[in-house]
Amino acid sequence: MPGGLALIINSLQETDAGTYTCTATYANSVSLAKLVTIQTIVAITWVDAPEEQFTTAGKNYKVKCKVTANPAPLIDWLKNGEPIPEGSNYITETEGLLIKNAQEADDGVYTCRAIVIETGELKERHIHVEVQTLPVFEDKADNNKVEVIEGETASIECRAQAKPIPSYYWVKASTQQKYSPVNERLGTLVLNRVSFEDNGDWRCIASNAAGIAEKTFNLVVITKPQVMDMKNISVPVKREARLECRATGNPLPTIEFKKLALNQNQKILSVETFTDKTLRQSVAQLVIQNVKRTDDGLYACIATNKGGQHWKNGHITVEFEPSFQNTPMKEAWSWSRLPVNLTCIAESIPNATITWQRNSRDIEQDPSYKKFGQGPISVLQVTPVDSRFYGKYRCTARNQHGQAWHEINLQEARIPSDVIQAKVEIATATTITFSIVGPSDSGGRPIKAYSVQYKFDYQNWNEAWNKTWSVDAPYILENLQPQMSYTFRFAAANDVGSGNWGAITSYVMPQRSYPEEPKIIKMNVIYPENYILSPYETKYELRWNIPADNGEYINMYEVKYCIVRRRENTWSETGSGCKTLEIKSSDQASVELNNLFADTLYKVELRAHNAIGYSIPGQIILKTARDPSTIESPLYSSRSLRTSCSSVITLSSLLFIVYLSLLS
Repeated sequence: MPGGLALIINSLQETDAGTYTCTATYANSVSLAKLVTIQTIVAITWVDAPEEQFTTAGKNYKVKCKVTANPAPLIDWLKNGEPIPEGSNYITETEGLLIKNAQEADDGVYTCRAIVIETGELKERHIHVEVQTLPVFEDKADNNKVEVIEGETASIECRAQAKPIPSYYWVKASTQQKYSPVNERLGTLVLNRVSFEDNGDWRCIASNAAGIAEKTFNLVVITKPQVMDMKNISVPVKREARLECRATGNPLPTIEFKKLALNQNQKILSVETFTDKTLRQSVAQLVIQNVKRTDDGLYACIATNKGGQHWKNGHITVEFEPSFQNTPMKEAWSWSRLPVNLTCIAESIPNATITWQRNSRDIEQDPSYKKFGQGPISVLQVTPVDSRFYGKYRCTARNQHGQAWHEINLQEARIPSDVIQAKVEIATATTITFSIVGPSDSGGRPIKAYSVQYKFDYQNWNEAWNKTWSVDAPYILENLQPQMSYTFRFAAANDVGSGNWGAITSYVMPQRSYPEEPKIIKMNVIYPENYILSPYETKYELRWNIPADNGEYINMYEVKYCIVRRRENTWSETGSGCKTLEIKSSDQASVELNNLFADTLYKVELRAHNAIGYSIPGQIILKTARDPSTIESPLYSSRSLRTSCSSVITLSSLLFIVYLSLLS
């Protein structure tokens, strides 16, 4: 600048403010000076005021807002656009806003506002403050134990409340090995095909910017129970039996015993239990004091835990001395050198050895006998060639616990003695029925049949006729001749043969006469009314047994049936008419009565006829079934109860008129 001097300050700074002196010399002798004052104005500048700031809940935090300006600015604060009230947990400090014990409620947008009064400059800084929280797990007493069956998939959920959302990982406590969840932002641990090695504690670790938290989960791998081999045991009677059963599983299973019996409910038995910690096994012992034979059998050991059930069977064999309690043979019979087998069955555990004696003499080496089996079943075959072989045979069974014996009496069978008596019970012109009193001595074997020989009085026995009846059959002789004199003699028979003829009886047959009374077959008899109920409303099938003809051929049957009513315990006809049927057949034994009235009583008489005349009639009272269409319905009955008195009187009068007509 000509004739002048200038001070140029590049990039003026606040520190450049002050008084500057400009000096000069005039005419080389006069000093000149000029003071110049420079004041700097600095615009509002944000020195340390991040727009995103974070803190942790529960701590004091200063929201940073460091501002420079010249002249110095005034600072105030807004939260979410509203002035921050005095006396709150907010304190304005030189370089920021102090939040005491910051909580999530302190989240928001804080406005740091700077103003320079001298220059009128105003600036705002919007700061987003996020109060972060440490991960906090749901604190439930029952959610830290997870049970899963071995071989299945375990899914363990781990959830923590935090801000920002935490990330997760897992640590297996026993190995300190890390595992990642399916989604690290969700925290669920999934273990496929869980094995027992996965059993134990697992730590879920959740972390975010605020810090780290962890929670321990106990994974219980449920191993299905497994019953180890059970050893069968043998115990003598009256001793103590201990059947032991061992089972594994997680958790260790409970054990029970059941006795298995056919056609019986399984009986649960008490046991003694303890844990074998070394082998990690449950142990149970079934203890039976003073063992009885009924304790012998199959027992099931059943192990149970949350994974299910498993069982195995074991057997208790109860050893006991021999017994012939169930040997049925007490006596045996033979005759005519017929071989006979004597059988002994010895029950025992272990099996007994059986030896034989006859009349206290050892016959084990006697070649006259054949022995089959040493035990528990032994059969002695005896061929009694003479009387010496009859008598008492003893079989003796022995085992390590004792011995027992059983006797079988071998006796010689005989033919029966004479029949004591044969008495005539019923006689017609052509038939005779006997009652027989058997022999006093059956010969040792049951009577199987009775035989009769019969002839005319003038004949010899070699001309006689024969008939044999089985025991308890009707002892009837047929086709005899009327008015003839017969002689009869009787004999009993058993397995050995027939006895001698005896009980000789003579009898003169009656003369020819009308047939015997036909015996009507009664079915569906109603007591005490003593009538037969027909299954049909309008018909009935009458059946009878063909009677004896008494020497003349039956040529016809007559059936008469009439409507009746009961008066003073007697049945009398009503006068409504009777019907008669004639059956021209001697061997017919049934006829159908048709066109009967429903719900009606009939007296039915049946007579047989031959050349001499009619038999005494067989008689029944018959009642036909009701017609279903006339049966009063419940609806009709209920209405009838509501009829008027006059209707009831009219109906009663009508019934009385009907009754009088029946009496006439």
